[in-house]
Amino acid sequence: MLPRVLKSILPPKLRTLREFAEAEIVIPNGPHEGRRFSASRQPYAGLWMDAVEDAAANGWNRFVSTGPTQSGKTLLCFVIIVMYHLFEIGEAVIVAAPNQDMATDKWRKDLLPVIRRSRFAKFLPDAGSGSKGGKVHAIDFKNGASLRFMSGGGSDKSVAGYTARVVVITETDGMDEAGEASREADRITQLEARTRSYGSSKRIYMECTVSIKEGRTWKEYQQGTCSKIVVPCPHCHKWVSPERENFVGWADAENEVEARASAFHTCPECGEQITEEQRAEANRLAKLLHRGQKIGADGAVEGDLPQTKTLGFRWNAFNNLFVTAADVGEDEYKASRSSDEENAEKEMRQFVWAVPYEPPAMEEQPLSSDAIVKRMSGLTKGYVPDDYSYLTIGVDIGKYLCHYTVIAWQDEARACIVDYDRFEVASDQLGTERALAIALREFRDRAEAGWAMQGGDPVLPNAVWIDAGYMGDVVSTFCREMTNVRRQIYLPTFGRGASQVQAQWYSHPKSTGAVVKRIGEGWHASWDKARGVHHIEVNSDHWKTWLHRRLATPTGNPMPAGAMVLFQELPRQHLSFAKHVTAETQVTEHVAGRGEMTVWKRLRKANHWLDASYLACAAGNFCGVKLEKDITQPRSARQVAEAAPSYGPDERPYLVAER
Repeated sequence: MLPRVLKSILPPKLRTLREFAEAEIVIPNGPHEGRRFSASRQPYAGLWMDAVEDAAANGWNRFVSTGPTQSGKTLLCFVIIVMYHLFEIGEAVIVAAPNQDMATDKWRKDLLPVIRRSRFAKFLPDAGSGSKGGKVHAIDFKNGASLRFMSGGGSDKSVAGYTARVVVITETDGMDEAGEASREADRITQLEARTRSYGSSKRIYMECTVSIKEGRTWKEYQQGTCSKIVVPCPHCHKWVSPERENFVGWADAENEVEARASAFHTCPECGEQITEEQRAEANRLAKLLHRGQKIGADGAVEGDLPQTKTLGFRWNAFNNLFVTAADVGEDEYKASRSSDEENAEKEMRQFVWAVPYEPPAMEEQPLSSDAIVKRMSGLTKGYVPDDYSYLTIGVDIGKYLCHYTVIAWQDEARACIVDYDRFEVASDQLGTERALAIALREFRDRAEAGWAMQGGDPVLPNAVWIDAGYMGDVVSTFCREMTNVRRQIYLPTFGRGASQVQAQWYSHPKSTGAVVKRIGEGWHASWDKARGVHHIEVNSDHWKTWLHRRLATPTGNPMPAGAMVLFQELPRQHLSFAKHVTAETQVTEHVAGRGEMTVWKRLRKANHWLDASYLACAAGNFCGVKLEKDITQPRSARQVAEAAPSYGPDERPYLVAER
């Protein structure tokens, strides 16, 4: 008898936010209609709810959340929050939206359907505001709780006349500025003032799709805990937070069906593919890491909480298990080919990846294809100048076509593109690996036949750098085979830069050692033990800039230092090459963690001769090409060949560190 009496007298124990949601919330529509809410469907939801539950212990009383659309954001960060305070705690809640029409929509389309599917429907009023149609301003529920709607447009008095411990703001960035009728602070600051009398127990919730860097949501997120979700990589087992730059495979697709089939997430650390099954499992093991904290290999979070009262919570497409990599790949493909490319890019950033949209950065004197086709030397295609120093080749690898550029170098980086072409890869008939191996051997026969020089023997290349970013094993095997023919003239290369498929930044080593064998200007050579061959890593952003500067340097007779020209041909015959070379544009933009940087952004898909040409330029530097005049006697092509990589005692080729 006594326990029953005590139970009737004592207030019931409050459930946690997660307990409340999973016990009371029924999904009103969509693919999960009629099922109870479960945090396991979207593991980020559990991280969010647990973080909100830990607010008092961590000193938080403000909560900012942002994530992709169609990921359950409104239900989790708006509807459940409002209902928890109304029906579990039983207190007044202020809901704010940019305008009254939106506030009414939030009630009719988001809140009311969920309430009606729950046992709290009995608390809905029978008469008055909220019981029938029309605009909604205030609702008094039968359990004694009340809901007051406020907008960003009314007078200051409409806000000042009501107080509550809890304010829930939806579409926050739309509330960021003071209304035209307001002479006071911005509306969000006014709304927060309605909770001042509650001190540290107040609760301010803000949810919104992120807009721009200067928007309220992104600023609040970064100035708060700036929390990120980390997951264990199924391959390297490091704790990582995959972002858009780690989502690859779709860019080279020919159509949206192929984009769906080829898109996948990768690990930011090891670059390995993360399958959909691995992504789901990794998210189930996810943890929340706050600004300044680190996580050890054992999964233990290290470091103090940042000194802030705001929890900044964000998730992205990798954490959204409602959409697959195929779905995102199709979206990325369509956005990249949209007639309104800027708007499509904005939607991808804001609605899929939950990062702010950044307007296009200012271009730096873009090179025109029309100007390139007019830069000619007078030499016939395939002929090398008599006073050349080195001949270098860059090769860009593709599934069906490979492109190459041949550059003859003279002193002070004077250059003539004596040949460019492409060769076919019969992937459909022979399979990609075998077809590429055969195509490379056929290209070798062409290269080893040399290029003509007036009054002399055919000229053989001093360096042939082949892009190994695609089919790296095949390229490396071919280059290893070629060490038995002409030492190590043929080298596999990996471009690193903002425009690369995986957008990996180039990291310039400071010294040589067991792995790094030689360091140059924006490139370094390393020993790849697994493949038994040296490879070159190249700063693609640096060398694309270098190439464009050579093609922008005025020509003349005699040709100025650093100028580059093409072989003689009708200008229209060079147009395709010129279009490739100008398929990317140089921009200066702010890069997180790196400051202002000059990077390259793709304008058109066909950029293969650009890649081949910058590799040939970097290979020229490898041989000894310099813009400034060398005070020492310039080396001949024969001297360069003699200084090429040789063989060590174990019969492995090695690179000399000095030339």
